Amino acid sequence: MLSGYNRFTEIRENEFVFIGDTAMAAWGFTDNEYGTNGLQPRYTQVVQNVVHEIGIFTKQASCWFQAKTSQSLLEGNICFNGPRAGINFNDGFGGGSRLTRNLVFNTCRQSGDHGPFNSWDRLPFITEVNPDAGPNGSFVPAMNEIDHNFMIGNYESQEAIDNDDGSCYYSTHDNVFLYSGNGMKNDFGGHDNHHFNNLYAYSSNECLSIVAQLPGHIDFFFNNTCVLTNADPSIGSFDCDAAPDAAPFMEGLDLYTRDGNITVCSEPLKEYMASGKLPYSSVGAWPSDEYLIDLATAILLENM
Repeated sequence: MLSGYNRFTEIRENEFVFIGDTAMAAWGFTDNEYGTNGLQPRYTQVVQNVVHEIGIFTKQASCWFQAKTSQSLLEGNICFNGPRAGINFNDGFGGGSRLTRNLVFNTCRQSGDHGPFNSWDRLPFITEVNPDAGPNGSFVPAMNEIDHNFMIGNYESQEAIDNDDGSCYYSTHDNVFLYSGNGMKNDFGGHDNHHFNNLYAYSSNECLSIVAQLPGHIDFFFNNTCVLTNADPSIGSFDCDAAPDAAPFMEGLDLYTRDGNITVCSEPLKEYMASGKLPYSSVGAWPSDEYLIDLATAILLENM
């Protein structure tokens, strides 16, 4: 446990196994919503660890948990066999964290909801982490980045990336998400979440499920490939009647379903696109497993 003021701590090349609770955690301190006192773990590097068989006694347990913590790097870790989310961010304090090239699977084995990654964001904090923050800090955090991860949402995973309870300012791109119920999620006032260049393979329900947005704080969902397994599928749920400046930015989607059909806002995709919405998108019947393996390989090996 990293508690309070910590800087540039490295947790590297360890194995954590048969842990009663969470394997690794970081927890800072604030003066209510003011987080400019610096009493938080920052710039922590969690690299190339193997974590499994966790949460033996406590079921709200993860491979990595952080609260009132910012600018963490999680890279090249393997996390599996846990009762709840594999990686859990308690809040959006400061932002600036990155998850890259991790393998997470076999999570949510003893609970529903959640997934390989879960976040909450129930209370905003004032910090100076955002480069655009003024001398008094800002409620707006820096973007968190989730890229080039392989996450398998088996067992009872709701999503591979579960941005829950107002989570905002996440850039999630160039990942492979296998199984789970849904693709992108954003609820209870969440906003400014961007999903692009991801593969969502064999999801059983929807490609995305997001709440209504405010102008200037919309979600992005573009250049993604989504393969749905359910019958009579819809692309997902969002505010179909939103004004143009409050509607999610969506384009360039490669969609695949059992019969090559999908609806958007209760309309067949081609009819919906005829009104100028969701450009550069297409739907077809399920591709071969070989095609998806090649696509996943290209995504995960990019820039290596």
